[in-house]
Amino acid sequence: MTPQSQNHFLTIIGTAITDHRVIQIKHNSIWRTVEPYMAGLHKESQMPSLYGFCRDVIPTLYTDKDNRWQIFRFSDIEDIELTYYEFRPHLEYTGNYDRMQPVYMKLAPGIPAGR
Repeated sequence: MTPQSQNHFLTIIGTAITDHRVIQIKHNSIWRTVEPYMAGLHKESQMPSLYGFCRDVIPTLYTDKDNRWQIFRFSDIEDIELTYYEFRPHLEYTGNYDRMQPVYMKLAPGIPAGR
């Protein structure tokens, strides 16, 4: 990945996080619709990565972990597009994710309805 493409990805992801907008990424030749929550270095691999909620994945039943929360390495992203669709932060998102360190940018956790 070139520094220019990494900067391009970070610019789009930063705008999407700030404006709560959905992005589409071409990840390993498959387009995915993602709500971006965090961008930074993956703790184990030290590769620039995106942590987000993938809208295209069917939830796994009978598990404690929601498989729609995924990490996408920038090196596996072939293209990225900012959409006009907005999203509200999921209630289970706390703003903390120990597998992304350091974090370049992240979405602030949502405020529960009624506050």
